[in-house]
Amino acid sequence: MKNLIRESFCFLLYTWYRAWHRLPLVSSIYLHNPSPELFEMVLKWYVKHHYRFISLAEVKQLLEAKNNPKKRLAFISFDDGWQSNLDLLPICEKYDVPITIFVATEPLLSGNYWWEYVTTKYGRPTMLTFKKKPEIEFYADLAKVKADMKLERSSMTIDELKTIASHPLVTIQSHTVNHPILTNLSMESLEKELSESRYMLEEMVGYPVDVFSYPNGNVGQREIEALKKTGYRFAFTTEALPFDVENSDPYLLPRMAMNMHGGKYDNLAKLVGIWYKLFPGR
Repeated sequence: MKNLIRESFCFLLYTWYRAWHRLPLVSSIYLHNPSPELFEMVLKWYVKHHYRFISLAEVKQLLEAKNNPKKRLAFISFDDGWQSNLDLLPICEKYDVPITIFVATEPLLSGNYWWEYVTTKYGRPTMLTFKKKPEIEFYADLAKVKADMKLERSSMTIDELKTIASHPLVTIQSHTVNHPILTNLSMESLEKELSESRYMLEEMVGYPVDVFSYPNGNVGQREIEALKKTGYRFAFTTEALPFDVENSDPYLLPRMAMNMHGGKYDNLAKLVGIWYKLFPGR
């Protein structure tokens, strides 16, 4: 019932917004592990509204030129490196959609993300509190949670990453090693997360890794300076703000999050930005 009420509310919200507002000229969204049905629904919406899908290389060119485009453009990215992302390639090919996947490298080896262990054992509310722990406490407590615990693999393997990275529509970039909250780390750990993930990914994919997405969106000036020091040129946030090519900070690039468990109009309200104007951070 709650989902039906939410979807009905989002339908009215989206319909009202479309009647009175222009669509964003540059649309930047990110997903995690969406179903093929949700992903294709989003792509169909873009096609219907005359967006052209652009690659990360084209985003870089726009930012370097600092010229807002004259026609609608859409940039699509994914965070983490979920194995289920492999199932989306046929849809990318169908619509000729370039995608960028920001990969956390440790799960390529272990098979799972840290929050899966905590959520499986204690539930999502505890996981949300757990990720705020200071660095030393976080890793000590996580080791206890993971002890004798086995989960079905959810991350890509190294071989799968190498295969998908060779696809002409796919670009791989960095999302740290362990997916920690960067603002909770010591400077030494922060630089290690940034440099080691970059080095490992470049070894696997065979091309430069100089773009980053912040885990959980947590970032301050210290993190930006660390990115610059370790060779990154651009970074994406989780901030649902307009993508103003002429004025965007290259280390604070915006993206709209899609709801993996939401309905059509839930996600369309997010895609056009009205949801985040009314409910920031949700």
